[in-house]
Amino acid sequence: MASFPSFASTGTLKLEPDSTKHSTVSLLTRKSPSLSYPKSQTSTPSESLNFQESLSVITDGSKIETSCYVPLLQECIERTSFSGAQKFHSHIIKTGTHQDVFVMTFLVNVYAKCGSMENAQKVFNKLPRRNVVAWTTLMTGYVHNDQSDVAISVFQEMLEFGSFPTNYTLGIALNACSAINSVELGKQIHGYSIKYHIDHDTSVGNSLCSLYSKCANLDSAIKAFLKIGEKNVVSWTAVICACGDNSKALKGLRFFTEMLADNVEPNEFTLTSVLSMCCTMLSLSFGVQVHCLSIKLGYEPNLRIRNSIMYLYLRCGRFGEALRLFNGMEDMSLVTMNSIIAGYGEMMELAKDDLSAYCNGTEALNVFSKLNNSGFKPDIYSFSSILTVCSKMFALEQGEQVHAQTLKTGHLSDMIVGTALVNMYNKCGSIERASKAFREMSARTLISWTSMIAAFAQNGQTQQALQLFEDMRLMGVRPNQVTFVGVLSACAHAGMVNEALGYFETMQKDFKIKPVMDHYSCLIDMFVRLGLLNEAFVVIKKMDFPPNEYIWSLLLAGCKRDGNTELGFYVAEKLLELKPKNTETCLLLLNMYKSADRWEDVSKVQELMKEKRLKKLMDWSWISIHDRVYSFKPDERQAYGAEMYDYLDQLLDKAKSLVGYQSLESFELLEVEEEEGKTLPSNVQHSEKLAVAFGLLNMPNAAPIRIIKNISMCRGCHNFMKAISSLNAREIIIRDSKRLHKFVNGQCSCGDYGGLL
Repeated sequence: MASFPSFASTGTLKLEPDSTKHSTVSLLTRKSPSLSYPKSQTSTPSESLNFQESLSVITDGSKIETSCYVPLLQECIERTSFSGAQKFHSHIIKTGTHQDVFVMTFLVNVYAKCGSMENAQKVFNKLPRRNVVAWTTLMTGYVHNDQSDVAISVFQEMLEFGSFPTNYTLGIALNACSAINSVELGKQIHGYSIKYHIDHDTSVGNSLCSLYSKCANLDSAIKAFLKIGEKNVVSWTAVICACGDNSKALKGLRFFTEMLADNVEPNEFTLTSVLSMCCTMLSLSFGVQVHCLSIKLGYEPNLRIRNSIMYLYLRCGRFGEALRLFNGMEDMSLVTMNSIIAGYGEMMELAKDDLSAYCNGTEALNVFSKLNNSGFKPDIYSFSSILTVCSKMFALEQGEQVHAQTLKTGHLSDMIVGTALVNMYNKCGSIERASKAFREMSARTLISWTSMIAAFAQNGQTQQALQLFEDMRLMGVRPNQVTFVGVLSACAHAGMVNEALGYFETMQKDFKIKPVMDHYSCLIDMFVRLGLLNEAFVVIKKMDFPPNEYIWSLLLAGCKRDGNTELGFYVAEKLLELKPKNTETCLLLLNMYKSADRWEDVSKVQELMKEKRLKKLMDWSWISIHDRVYSFKPDERQAYGAEMYDYLDQLLDKAKSLVGYQSLESFELLEVEEEEGKTLPSNVQHSEKLAVAFGLLNMPNAAPIRIIKNISMCRGCHNFMKAISSLNAREIIIRDSKRLHKFVNGQCSCGDYGGLL
């Protein structure tokens, strides 16, 4: 855009003595024009006519008093009646009232408020005289109709015309600068306001505060606020929002407390901004006080505020309060429904078990269905949230339905939705569909590339992951820490030691990325998979920070598998020093100590589990068929009838005779909690075996079987699933507590390791 003309070039510019006292400037306020006619001219019988009667009168060609046009035109604004404005405009011309500058200026405002800037400009061009109110009215119209660049041009034209801006004109010009992110133009106007000592004016100060905030200059925004002589609620809200928009939520809350101490009553915009900052800081106690204040001020029915309060409770884990607010809402917005869908997604993460998580996901799907039936149109946030829920639920069918809806609505082209779709298909074990969704994305972000690389790595498709990484680099997309986690994971999966170490070095030298725990975990996982335990231990010793529980447990699992007791007991001691909080890790320690008859150490682990209140592992799996959930536990042998167990016995016999499968279950490791001292039978089977037998009996022959298990699979069950996928030519997908296992034709995507117990 052309440079703003220097104010100095306009000569010895100064405000007219009365230019800041125009009684008609209130015409331009955001709420609605309130330009008033002199009382001596407004008392006429025509005022008693309502809007429709007045339209009939002018259609008949009857004459209306000049003073009556303003209230009638005001009615056009309130009704957003463009056609009504045109009719009154025609009548004004016929009666010769178009020579009245006041009425015609008001007509400019009417057309602007009705969204017709073309007509507003035409009326303005034909004004017999142009005063500052007319110029400001036109500028305001362009700003409110998202044509701020044109508003700036009008402002320049006004200066060249020789008209002096008022404080309100400058405020509108600053708002225009803010809309087009033109801080340089804003600074020139700021300088002008300082030169003529009006930077303390409320409207100018408010606009300056908003401008500097949007241009990420919080210090200048606060200075502009502090200069304001008479701070109103808009002033306080502007500085509070400035703090929130510039990641200074605590400072914003402090301004809010100062505002209350100054006896300025907040409005709905103030309260929603403050609640948003409470969400950012997860400050529930402060947010609850704001909630109480909103009730006291009568704002609780306000939808924006209710949405903000509900979202605060969701972010802080107070799902009960959030659901009560949601269920009590008579009127809802798209934001309301998006928030509660995202909230159910959060509840899935915090659920005590997978079945509870599934129930929360089902509720999210119900809200999404309600959204579709309520007349609202889902947006990118609706789709991305519900796709995330589907991925957590392992709900491929529902995810496919959402995918179809994104195609119909045109939202699939959005990068956020596309990335969520890739993640959904990946988490549901359909890497082919994930790859197809990725290829069909019209544009890709770093997150999109990284998600697809990680998906290939998790599904054992190392070459595809590494090729995609090279494609990403060729496209000029710079990888980040997470990208290299995916790359190193792919190398680890395939045992590509040289390649992994090469990428590890490239990450540091070429991209200046400092390794974090996840990068070292990938290298250690790789060496443990290959049985190179000493090399894994060397990596641990080279780390710049102490290893965490996950890294020691990886090495411990490798020591147990390969029989390296000396290193295993050293690792076990390190784990005990960390006081592990993961039940599986503790049971792994217990199993090692029991096998070596180190009963004193067994007692230590048992005491630790009591201290940490770690529960014994409950072996539990579930499968969803036609939107109904079936759960399985080893001790519920009679729950689904004898037929399923007979069929499972047949499968076990076939696996042993045809494939050479050998059962390796260890109930010493998977300590299934006993009820009232009841001892489990020796022939009891792990829950995922029961689930797969049930699925084979009750699902169509070609349908993949998808199972969720609450703990890691044992090696025996892992071998069994490989055998069954080969014998029955069925795709079996099991997501346990560590990773996703995809069994196809006797092979598993995890590479036969993946943290198996």
